[in-house]
Amino acid sequence: MNKKFKIVLITVLAAIVLVVAVIVIASLVKPNAPAENSAPPVVAGTLPPTDEPENTPEPSPEHVNTVTSTLAVGGDIVMHTGLNGEAMGDTGYDYVPIFGILKDFIASADYSVCSLVTTFAEGANYTAYPLFKSPTDLAASIAQVGFNLMNTATSHCVDSFKDGIDYTLDTLDAAGLSHVGTYRTQEERDASGNRYMADINGINVAFLAYTCDTNSVPVAGFEYAASICALDYLGGGTKIDYDLMQADISSAREAGADIVFVFMSWGTEFATEPNEQQVEIADFLFENGADIIIGGHCRVPQRMELRTVKDAEGNERTGFICYSLGNMLSCQNDEYTDISALVNIQLTKDTDTGEVWISDVSYKPIYMADLYDYGINDYGWHYRMVDLHAAINSYESGTPWEFITDEVYRDMADALEAVHEFFGAELDSAVKDAAAATEE
Repeated sequence: MNKKFKIVLITVLAAIVLVVAVIVIASLVKPNAPAENSAPPVVAGTLPPTDEPENTPEPSPEHVNTVTSTLAVGGDIVMHTGLNGEAMGDTGYDYVPIFGILKDFIASADYSVCSLVTTFAEGANYTAYPLFKSPTDLAASIAQVGFNLMNTATSHCVDSFKDGIDYTLDTLDAAGLSHVGTYRTQEERDASGNRYMADINGINVAFLAYTCDTNSVPVAGFEYAASICALDYLGGGTKIDYDLMQADISSAREAGADIVFVFMSWGTEFATEPNEQQVEIADFLFENGADIIIGGHCRVPQRMELRTVKDAEGNERTGFICYSLGNMLSCQNDEYTDISALVNIQLTKDTDTGEVWISDVSYKPIYMADLYDYGINDYGWHYRMVDLHAAINSYESGTPWEFITDEVYRDMADALEAVHEFFGAELDSAVKDAAAATEE
């Protein structure tokens, strides 16, 4: 082989090797490969690399611009004779002291609501069970404590018949209290959409209210006056008007409600567990757009739940229910009728997207101290709503409140345990605060 041919052959072989190398390298390089400084792609199910370049931007929070509002929710105000006697003075009735130190909690919320289980009457013709008629001064005291809205759709809303409904609403209006659940005229009900809409720090909350019965008092001729959700309200209240509630919720959403809050007067008195009908109604309300359900009428507590709920389209959101908050203000002495809670519900709104959600729920355990039960007559009063944690802590710290004897303390400790059993200790605000402090 001559020298010239060898040079040609070597040149050809080198070219072939170069071409093969280019082809191999090209096969290993994917189209649209990341730039030099970009992070490598993350494959589903694998962890991203920990050594990301310094110039990789931090992910932005899901919600940047938000506003919050707080709702304070109390249970039933049940006006038995003893409370009127406690409040009676030389010139009228003052119920504010009965609320005790809890009025500060109520007034500190952005918006406070509870249920009125009585009617108001003119003059001094006041009665308790079975037909409740209370002094108008009660409305002024409720407003002074810090409540904003009253649910009037309860089993005793028609105790004074149609005139009683009108007078009750006039009394609430005069006290500056909003209301939902009863109406003076058909036009008033139609104009309201069977709801009360409140703008709370830019969050629109629609309050709806229903009762399953009217204490066996008929509403024939003025059916519009009370928001009754049972078609057989005089015969047990078992035939529920689901169409009514569905239409009301849909109307509230169309009117711009961010949150739908439903009061329900339902269930069996003195039953500590919700019955089948309560569960069915609650599921229906959540499925059709309700966000918050607060039950009453049972006179005793029933469980509360934070749950993930779905609407008809399958969209998920957080819902909150307490099947029964029990009595807030009362002097009943049946088992568990003296314990309840003030619930604090925090709502948050993303002002960029308009999304609104329940961001936190907690409660303050309360107890109706009845000094008659202990034969104590030295304080000029007998009934006070008590913050259970504050009262128990005063005793255990060695500086008990004046009326807290050993016996009262033991009963309060038992009451707190019962509240936790009904409502769950994890939602107790004091327990939550203690847990958060421990984590810090």
